[in-house]
Amino acid sequence: MRVDTAISEVQDAELDLAKQLHRVRERHTAEPDVHHLGNTLAHRCEEHVRRLAPFAERYGAPVREPHVGSPRLLDALRRKSGELLGHSELAGPLLLRDLCDLSLAAHEVEIAWVILGQVAQAVRDRELLQVVTTCHEDTRMCEKWLRTRIKQVAPQVLVAG
Repeated sequence: MRVDTAISEVQDAELDLAKQLHRVRERHTAEPDVHHLGNTLAHRCEEHVRRLAPFAERYGAPVREPHVGSPRLLDALRRKSGELLGHSELAGPLLLRDLCDLSLAAHEVEIAWVILGQVAQAVRDRELLQVVTTCHEDTRMCEKWLRTRIKQVAPQVLVAG
């Protein structure tokens, strides 16, 4: 695998996860932890992409830019629809589905970091390996939070109803 390809894979996976986190946090404003931590985690994904920019340049990969937020009116509409959804009986099953989708996206990011870490070791790039190690740990923490949240939501939705 070429270094530029591995970097691009991580950037794309991180940006996709950030986009999904933003969407889910807007959809579930009635869930304060999902809303606030989702925002924090999305910004962390975007920061990971920024941290990879010098290595993308070094190895000839495209430098990806994090998505700029949506217009304020659109944000307000999404927030309001999230508030309305929070009072619906569909909110629980939708939250569970969204958390599962986020978990899969986070796992894809985690695997991309593993691959890039192996590539960084193979080319003996200590700076890249240091960034990979830090960002990979962030992603693992995100996965753990998602798994814990799924464990909390699943019985509430599927048993308690």
